[in-house]
Amino acid sequence: MRNQGLGILGYKAPVFCAVLPYSYAIFAMVMPDMKTPSLMEGHIRAFEYYNGVVERVFYDNLRTAVNSGYGKHAVKQEQFKLLEAHYAYEAVFMNAYSGWEKGAVENLCQLIRGVAFTPMPHADSLKDIQQEVLRRCVDYRKFHKVKDRVKPVAVMYEEERGNLSPLPVKPFDAYGASEALVGTDLTFRHNGVKYSLPYEFAGKTITVRSRVYDVEAWHKGALVYRHERAFGKGENRYIPEHYLPLLEKKARALENAAPLKYGVVPPELDAFRKKCMAKNKYEQLAQILLLGQSTDAALLLQAVDYANRTALPTIDKVRLYLSLHQNADGAQFEDSVKVDALDLSAYDDLLKGGDEEDD
Repeated sequence: MRNQGLGILGYKAPVFCAVLPYSYAIFAMVMPDMKTPSLMEGHIRAFEYYNGVVERVFYDNLRTAVNSGYGKHAVKQEQFKLLEAHYAYEAVFMNAYSGWEKGAVENLCQLIRGVAFTPMPHADSLKDIQQEVLRRCVDYRKFHKVKDRVKPVAVMYEEERGNLSPLPVKPFDAYGASEALVGTDLTFRHNGVKYSLPYEFAGKTITVRSRVYDVEAWHKGALVYRHERAFGKGENRYIPEHYLPLLEKKARALENAAPLKYGVVPPELDAFRKKCMAKNKYEQLAQILLLGQSTDAALLLQAVDYANRTALPTIDKVRLYLSLHQNADGAQFEDSVKVDALDLSAYDDLLKGGDEEDD
């Protein structure tokens, strides 16, 4: 396994790469960094992808897992030893500048670049990019045949799986932990990014658990909130719902409220934020969020989508849709206009009479 830097979303993103040498089934995972927690999660996802654990893993000069030394003299980091023991495999480190030792590992990055990153996948987050990368790896495993090999990758992979050890009952929990103070703006900082939390956690110290694609905030042993991890510095993660109690108290702050302007919201609310032309559109957005406290979330988003389909979406149109839905599900409407039914039997007699005269 090795890491290879690739340009993703205008940034430089490391990629965790793995291959099974017999079948040539490949695996790639886009990472936010090359720190130990990311490395360990790459192992976990790779073992889950292969649905088993190999007996030995060969590494190409992987400094993230080694404190000092090369090859058989490498001194492993303590966290890496825990991962190795949990999955019961042996880590084998290659010597520097010894390409003849590396076999399939040496050409792995070039292969994955051609399979998983050509053309370059594009998305709004690392998690979405990874889904596309993984799909391409699966397609390669299912449909590719390596030149000069008698059997396709899929057949050889099924043969190789029989030699893998089963996965442990529970996966290894890999994350980086740190402490952070929640400020008066209801955010804590992690790697240069602000992440918001509910109003009641202002001024409290929390534990931050950083994973590959998520950042979790914990307080007194309980998960407070899980954010999708920001990739670049300054890409702050505001959740508007966290600020509703504060915005209710300071209504004048709505026009300049960063959580409403730049907050992470569902696509329907983001579309409303872009399409609404009203001067008080951020106040209207806050009112929609407040409706979510007493309205089913799916129904509310459906109402917002209805409003977005009109030329100029407003909070009044959202409320109209909700009102129509409630009336449709509530009491039955009674028709106030009474229409007396006509007796058409006379016409039947005329028709019969006409038939007799014709006869």
